[in-house]
Amino acid sequence: MSAAAEHLFRVAQSHPECCGGMVLGADAVRLDIKVEMPLHMKADGLSTTGVRTVEPVTFSIPANYPWQSPRVSLRADFPRIFPHLLPGTSDALPRPCLVDGDQDEFFLQFGLVEYGLFHLIEQMAIWLRKAAISDLIDPVQGWEPMMRRGLVDVLALDAEAVRSAVRKSGGYVAWRARFLRRGERDAQLMSGASAWIDSAASKTPLSREDDTLFTGSRISNGASRGATVVGVIWPDKPPSGGELISDHYIPEDVTDLRGLRARAVSYGCGRGLDLFLGNVSRCFEGYHIDAVIPIGVILCVRRPFHLIGSSSAIELLPYIIELRPFAGRKSLLARGDDEPVAPALHFQAMTLGLLRTLSGAPERVPLAMLGCGSVGSKLALHAARTGQSVITVSDNGWLRPHNMARHGLGPAHVGANKAEALAGELRDLGQGTAHHLGDIAVGLHDADLRSQIVPAAAKLVVNATASLAVREALAAATKPRDRNRQIEAALFGRSRMGYLLIDGADHNPNHCDLMAELYATLDDPEAASLLFDPDEGLAEVQIGQGCGSLTMTVDDAQLSMMTAGLAKEINRAAGQPDKEGTIVIGVSGSDAPTMRWSRRAVPPFETVAIEGSDGWQLRIAARVAECIRSEAASFKNVETGGLMIGLSSARLKTVTVVDILDAPPDSQRSPTLFLLGTQGLRKSIECRHLASGRTLFDVGTWHSHLADEGPSAMDWNTAADLAISRAPPSVLLIVTPRRFHALIAKENAGG
Repeated sequence: MSAAAEHLFRVAQSHPECCGGMVLGADAVRLDIKVEMPLHMKADGLSTTGVRTVEPVTFSIPANYPWQSPRVSLRADFPRIFPHLLPGTSDALPRPCLVDGDQDEFFLQFGLVEYGLFHLIEQMAIWLRKAAISDLIDPVQGWEPMMRRGLVDVLALDAEAVRSAVRKSGGYVAWRARFLRRGERDAQLMSGASAWIDSAASKTPLSREDDTLFTGSRISNGASRGATVVGVIWPDKPPSGGELISDHYIPEDVTDLRGLRARAVSYGCGRGLDLFLGNVSRCFEGYHIDAVIPIGVILCVRRPFHLIGSSSAIELLPYIIELRPFAGRKSLLARGDDEPVAPALHFQAMTLGLLRTLSGAPERVPLAMLGCGSVGSKLALHAARTGQSVITVSDNGWLRPHNMARHGLGPAHVGANKAEALAGELRDLGQGTAHHLGDIAVGLHDADLRSQIVPAAAKLVVNATASLAVREALAAATKPRDRNRQIEAALFGRSRMGYLLIDGADHNPNHCDLMAELYATLDDPEAASLLFDPDEGLAEVQIGQGCGSLTMTVDDAQLSMMTAGLAKEINRAAGQPDKEGTIVIGVSGSDAPTMRWSRRAVPPFETVAIEGSDGWQLRIAARVAECIRSEAASFKNVETGGLMIGLSSARLKTVTVVDILDAPPDSQRSPTLFLLGTQGLRKSIECRHLASGRTLFDVGTWHSHLADEGPSAMDWNTAADLAISRAPPSVLLIVTPRRFHALIAKENAGG
């Protein structure tokens, strides 16, 4: 250590602001630092703030040097009126804060110890130079909050909630809080014990009739937890009226109740502190707890201008006092005014605003999550961690051990309902999430249950169930007037392929339309292979004796990577206009953590009531409708037609058309008749079915009329023939110069 001290002194002599000093011993060096200041101050040898032209500064070498930086302190009588002085007792040497961040990290960033020492001395010279001309606070930047670095006790509250509690006249408010204390019962704060107190800003009267205000129980290793209170105290008006402004900087040196009372008086909070402590004391009259109870105190101090990083001029000064309400006690505070008080760090409470700020995210619309499996749980947690409100989550499944391979929740929740467990986790992130435990598809058909699954306040609905039943139930339950955006999210192909279906204005296209459109237009061979290939898709995996589950074998890193991509795309979509629907496709590399995403807009589907049916509807993709009209227009003097490809749903009573096949070459066209040929037709249908991953089918035929007229008797006869020759339902679409007509044989309508 003697060699280290001598080495430090030699390096310091190379700095232009170091003009002398000496080695004080094996682990300390005094450096005399020249301080630049205006000439009139230099002539006096002292600045108006009390800084000398040459300041003795002590560099103490820690035991772990050079893995830790030297500790820096000033002379004992150095003025303590400056910001950027670290907290400490009034009889300890003042310690300046030299860097914005961890001083050890600053020192260690330089590969050579000599460079680290030189730059540390440079920071000290700059600090003294600014202190000499009172430039350590820049009013434009804001008031520098009292330095509290290095403290271990914590009060976690929402700063804006605290400031909102402040009134023009002095006083206090008590809030319910929770505490976690570490240390044996006899240990004191700042000497073997520490405390963490957090509060959700729930106001409470201080009453001895309420035995829930203060509780305490031991948990393990000398730690305890329980209920307590925090007192938020603000200043009285000064005798001159107006507001009391505290414009002098005082370093944090409170160590006991006497010091806290004096500090409170200096800020105009003395009366409020006495009221708060007196009412807390009365809560324990005739009442005892065999536990140490920390309580929080926040002094709200008005500064002359706004704080750095805040628009408010109210600085929050947190402290923790410990009560010992043991049986047979003489006083809650056994040492009276000598009772230790710990200055505490203020941590912002877990709020959506905090999470938005740290995520750099805008305020997004409230979300309802359908499905709380691996994808749904991760999407909900991604949303919550960006400060988005997750109003409700729904799932009727329960967490089993195999879910832990990739679920967003941990093993402590195994055996719990997925939605209930996820809602609890989200509430720990500052959410007010409700949960629905029933079958989602069934619940969407019930008005009361539907309002639980998709509350009116939810402006974004994400379906992460990968369930056809839920997709159709959501489409059936949704009305055009429902003012929410709906998105379906799913992963396939061992989570190498993911998609989003984003509905359009008035929910047209809906997710059923978009899924059919995806089947019809997916022209990416790799994505198609992952979506349709059974070897890359779902596989039966044994998860218990005598039972299986339709699930994917995939590791959590792959699923998490793709789900994070889906979350980013959901955020992107939610912030854009909803005039058209959108299909988003993501594919990750097979042997590298890379992803590529594509997006395609899908215009609203055209809808046609199907005559002869019991309320069925034909839904035609806009590009298909355009193709039909274009072909009809190209045959000006004869009727033409073709075959329609798509999907049917008896539950929704819809036939969705997303493609057409050209009429076979043996088809017949005349001004009054179109006859669909058969040459190669069966093979064309089969090829189209296979190309769609066996998802799309022949759903009917279409033909044109030269005049703007509806179905003829012959058309109805043709519809009847279709009902006999094709699987139901088989629709006949007629295109006229102005509109579409759709019909189906009545025997075919209920298929």
